[in-house]
Amino acid sequence: MVKRVVGLYFSPYGKTAKITKMILAEIGKQLREYCVDEIPLEYHDLMTTPPRDLRGFDSETVVVVGMPVYSGRVPELCNALIRQLDGNGAYALELVTYGNVTYGDALYELDSYLREQKFQVISAGAFITEHSMFHRIAETRPDEKDYKKIVDFSRLSAQKLKRFICTTVEEMRAKPAPLEIPGSLPTKRPARVPIHPSANSYCIQCGTCSKVCPVGAIDPNNPKKVDAKKCISCAACIKVCPQEARGFYGPLAAASRMALERICGKRKEPEWFL
Repeated sequence: MVKRVVGLYFSPYGKTAKITKMILAEIGKQLREYCVDEIPLEYHDLMTTPPRDLRGFDSETVVVVGMPVYSGRVPELCNALIRQLDGNGAYALELVTYGNVTYGDALYELDSYLREQKFQVISAGAFITEHSMFHRIAETRPDEKDYKKIVDFSRLSAQKLKRFICTTVEEMRAKPAPLEIPGSLPTKRPARVPIHPSANSYCIQCGTCSKVCPVGAIDPNNPKKVDAKKCISCAACIKVCPQEARGFYGPLAAASRMALERICGKRKEPEWFL
């Protein structure tokens, strides 16, 4: 039986966290109908919670893992975090979020790494959110139509989960078959994004951006200085800036924004695999 439902996410701009929590809440609601005891829900932000602190996963645990997509890939930092987890037979729902461009091989990649860490993957989904760099792309996503599909995905996943875990005899539980997710594992390191956040004249050098940066790319003594080799352009610093002083500025950023807005105007819909 299920004794624990856990949400893990890497969400610099907050959108991945929102969808992960929605799915987690719906899964918990569905599973409570089949369990005598109350099922606790846990949320862990992998930007702030070290994987070594995440222990106790087993076949009575359900884990919802949410990751953003950068250039069609799961960020290398996230892959490194996943490889520090021990699934120990826990059941997993996996999801990626992307800004209406493409999720590429990211979902396949996430699925492969979770299985390597001994998670039993039940379902996988790719959901659209507002683009983290250029906000006019999918700026209203997720919308009401998306929310309905998120709930549908959660309920279908819960129904599938019940077939595997709603028995007290572990030896009688079937093993979930691999999902048919298209894609392949990358053979090269991801290409670096040539555009990075910078500060404008409103910056008061409070250091808030430096504290939240997941890769330590911002100089705490001079927040206007960014190490382009470290920066992954996740926009976490933009999100937290109290002065709204950070953004993607300059001619290259402007040209990229215009090109993506033109290319990515057609609405894409969530996809899932069960």
